[in-house]
Amino acid sequence: MRVDQEIKRGTFFVFISKYSNILIGLVINSILARFLSPNEYGIVGVVTVFITFFSILGDIGIGTAIVQNRDLTPKDISDIFKMSIVLSICLGLSFYLLSYGIAWFYESDTYVLIGQLLAVSVFFSSLSGVPRSLLMKNKSFKLLGGIDIIASVTTGILVVFLAVRGYSYYSIVWRSILSNLMACVMCFYFSKLRLMGGFGFGGFRKIARYSGFQFAFNFINYFSRNLDNILIGKFMGNQNLGIYSQSYQLMMYPVANLTHVITPVLHPVLARFVDQPKIIFEEYLKVVNILAMLGVPISLFVFFSSSEVVYLVLGSKWMGVAPVLQIFGASIWLQMVNSSGGAIFQSMGRTDMLFKMGILSTFTTISATLLGILYYQSLTLTALCISIAIATNFVIVYYVLIDRILSSSFMRFLKVIAQHMKLAAVLALLLYLTQVFAPFTQDNAGMIYLFLLKSAITGITFLAFHFERVMGTARKVLASVSVRMKS
Repeated sequence: MRVDQEIKRGTFFVFISKYSNILIGLVINSILARFLSPNEYGIVGVVTVFITFFSILGDIGIGTAIVQNRDLTPKDISDIFKMSIVLSICLGLSFYLLSYGIAWFYESDTYVLIGQLLAVSVFFSSLSGVPRSLLMKNKSFKLLGGIDIIASVTTGILVVFLAVRGYSYYSIVWRSILSNLMACVMCFYFSKLRLMGGFGFGGFRKIARYSGFQFAFNFINYFSRNLDNILIGKFMGNQNLGIYSQSYQLMMYPVANLTHVITPVLHPVLARFVDQPKIIFEEYLKVVNILAMLGVPISLFVFFSSSEVVYLVLGSKWMGVAPVLQIFGASIWLQMVNSSGGAIFQSMGRTDMLFKMGILSTFTTISATLLGILYYQSLTLTALCISIAIATNFVIVYYVLIDRILSSSFMRFLKVIAQHMKLAAVLALLLYLTQVFAPFTQDNAGMIYLFLLKSAITGITFLAFHFERVMGTARKVLASVSVRMKS
């Protein structure tokens, strides 16, 4: 099977999974926003920041190393998994004890019980790393998608039931626990991972250097991604953290659920071309073109429609999210492209350079975060500072990746993105005129009409610029479905 066909096939299954989860997530989040306040979301948001950190400690770069390394034997995998069991137990216990430190730092005993419950979630999240990586290595994207959908639907029903019954933020806590438990059990079962007798460090030695740099990158990247939540919760309160986290989550829907449709496929497929960087570059340009093609109109739509999006998804009491989301919206397309770069560093076996780029990105992002929170003391200006840091990191990281790692043309990479700026200019003008002259009031009906009108303008403009591509894709999908139905 050709490389682009492998990527398309894997992307199709990841697409179904991710977009099913988008729909499920939006519905659940919209319901929860009607029952939970920004303050309640902020409380859980504080502990979630630390869970993310422990997830990084639980993986220690093993996941991507298992996908990359072709020399691991079943005995090696068994030994690595045994190490992950011990590590998972230690992390679960550590998080249990950390709950007291979180409560002290934020001056609230509320975090003690929440943290102790989520220690169970930390354990299962860490334990699922090796079996999930085996499924990724075997390109079992369809199976992984099914696992994620089952976990999302089941836990979604649970969290809504608990929220309706008045369990407040504990509904989100129990969803996290059950979701990681289900994913762990299913990944272990379907990966066919088998524990073998004895124990040795041979398997870990094979992946130590690669996984070490990957872990180091994940470690420092955590602080660049989460310091804003830690500081906002400490210095600006849970109310502001709830507003900020919701704006960030809404912004991340297209970033995570469009970019992560493609990037999980890139590393497993391209890893075998580690000695042929030109092939990796050519295939990656196709991915960048798709991400920019989708990301640019989404960015503009979110920028000009932030109020309508917040009103429809979260409700009127969350309108404070809109100005923060608007600023983040402008950077969506950059983040979509930027989020795919790590897979190329990994495919080239250069997690060492990924780590160095991570240090640079962390420095600029943390500096921007501190400037916004401690100096300006404003959520919108914090979002602006972070967005500027994202743009700065984008240029530097991609110059290094394209010019130094892949030994290819950085200008050609920029031209692939620049070809979508004509659409951006036209769409920005149309959405601006709609914003200024549309005869709709700011009530419920007016918000809905304005959202639909801007959606239609975005869709029509996109089709006008990419009609042939969209129709060609539609014909291929219909032909594929027709063949499957006949067979």
